[in-house]
Amino acid sequence: MKKSDFDTILNIFENNDIKEFAAACLDNAPAYWYKVAASSTGKYHPDYALGEGGLARHTMALERILNHMLSVESIGSQFTSRERDLLRVAGLAHDMMKSGTQEEYERSKWTRFDHPLLAARFIQSIDGLSREEKIFIGMAISSHMGQWNTDKRHPDVVLPKPESKYQIILHLADYLASRKDIEMIFDDLPKQQKDTKKSYESDTVPDVLPDINTWRFPWGRCEGKTIPEAYKSNSGYIRWAKANMTKEPARSLLATFNPE
Repeated sequence: MKKSDFDTILNIFENNDIKEFAAACLDNAPAYWYKVAASSTGKYHPDYALGEGGLARHTMALERILNHMLSVESIGSQFTSRERDLLRVAGLAHDMMKSGTQEEYERSKWTRFDHPLLAARFIQSIDGLSREEKIFIGMAISSHMGQWNTDKRHPDVVLPKPESKYQIILHLADYLASRKDIEMIFDDLPKQQKDTKKSYESDTVPDVLPDINTWRFPWGRCEGKTIPEAYKSNSGYIRWAKANMTKEPARSLLATFNPE
């Protein structure tokens, strides 16, 4: 994925200065944001958001959903032209700091639980809008996780919940763009994602498990690696996957893997 893939999204903006601000956000997004999957496990996002470019496609899906809602007269009329565009920027940038800065991503590829707050801060670093409008965008971004605003692994971080109509509509767009039963068409999807019913979609144990030495992760930080190969390069991820991964055949294969 690249910046030009967002031209269709940018062309919907109603105000040129906010459109230019959105383009500046795309220019300053970490390089990984264009490349990584929206989910490292495949558990929380639909197929189109998995694999290379998945996070960018998730963002496009959010923008599509948001624009559909804003095009409904009874909804769109609740917002001014500038508010609609500021919400579009918020949607575009909501996950731009999913793993922090590019330098932080290169040190650790895990999702940052505080990424909504990091993205809100990122907005403040971009020139082109008033301080008040950048605060508006940041407030919408900061609560996009909705009710999932705490994490037992990060007890010191409590994200704000959406309260205003601006926060609520952005959270709803993100929520819908994350549903596994809502699919969207993307012409640039890798062929294997278009043509293959992936084995990790199933919750049912297959009659015959693949060979653990040849089956390869089709997604996530260990994409393309077998389970033994992934353990050698990232044993912590495999220990986490054994405890948390629910899709087959990964779950059953991981259960048989006892390297220690």
